[in-house]
Amino acid sequence: MFILDTHIHKLRFRIDTDAPIDFMSRWKKLKYDCDNGDNNYIVEKMKTYCKMVSNKTIPYLQRTEGGFGGNDNIMNKQIRFRICWCNSNNSQISDNDILLDQVNNTETEKWTYDELDDIIRALTKTFNYFVESECVNGVIEISNKKSMSDDYLDSDDESG
Repeated sequence: MFILDTHIHKLRFRIDTDAPIDFMSRWKKLKYDCDNGDNNYIVEKMKTYCKMVSNKTIPYLQRTEGGFGGNDNIMNKQIRFRICWCNSNNSQISDNDILLDQVNNTETEKWTYDELDDIIRALTKTFNYFVESECVNGVIEISNKKSMSDDYLDSDDESG
């Protein structure tokens, strides 16, 4: 099933809050690399953990923020890392998460939920590999694009 065009999809990864400091230090480096576009090595490692051929062979996205998918914004589906441009001591982002905040379909290429599930699994394994412990978890976040609209969920059929 293709992902819903009516919803925003994000891939979010976080480390356990009680992870030991050496794991947190390795996580901080991964987060810095992901937030600053130095993430090609992460994508290449991720592809080794993917089970779906479509994900194993997906190219690295040649953009400042990095990610994966084809380089043609009109023709190719893409997933991009959140970009921060911060130094390692002064993050401009208040969370400790690694976020892929742009999951984009095109008319010709569309992500499926199976592909996103495979990517979540593979990136979780990748981050745990680099942290050297199984203390990272990943989720797909989904929100309706109209959820902040004043008439969201209003219907003529409902009595008020």
